[in-house]
Amino acid sequence: MDTRHSVVRCLRQCGLGLRGSLRSRRRGRLDGARLRVTAADQAPDSAELITPYVHEVRLIAERATTELRGRLLRDRHALVAGIHSGAVAVVTQYEVRRSPSPALLDRWGRSVAEWRATAAHCRTRAESVVGGANLLLAHYWDAVWQRQTAEHGTRRVRPHSWLPGEITLDAGWRDLDSWLTAVPGTTSALTTALRVLDAGHAPAGRPAA
Repeated sequence: MDTRHSVVRCLRQCGLGLRGSLRSRRRGRLDGARLRVTAADQAPDSAELITPYVHEVRLIAERATTELRGRLLRDRHALVAGIHSGAVAVVTQYEVRRSPSPALLDRWGRSVAEWRATAAHCRTRAESVVGGANLLLAHYWDAVWQRQTAEHGTRRVRPHSWLPGEITLDAGWRDLDSWLTAVPGTTSALTTALRVLDAGHAPAGRPAA
């Protein structure tokens, strides 16, 4: 993955920077007058509050995080291929021959560690994208709330926990190793080798030589 791009630049490229916040507030003021319901009276998960703008921001964040994941896999294709080929050697040595080889596992483990560090950096950037998108939604709903409460003569402050359309990363971002497998959740040479590696360089019941 190209690590030269800062998080700030990433947010700007996704339209989630400072200018986006100003647009969010302007859009919120407009939508505050157009909504058929009073936002303050609705639960944050109300379908009535998934406005076109909320949907747009969610799509931007989804597309940006998907592109980050895709760029990682594309840029580190050689590393991923090496991990897959090395996994076969690890399984053969540890599970088939039952002859632990710490040197082999350590070499392969360094590649896995490199992948995990790079993928964790990617996840950090994705979390920043999601955080930027949620900040836009917060600006938007602040403006909606203020417009509507002003019209009703009440100056209530929007609760911080009230954020319709709030965005979170999907479950795949919690298991970065699953990105290495064609079908996450299935057993393969790779998942077996990772189990051996994470178990402490030896199969169950056998000390490493």
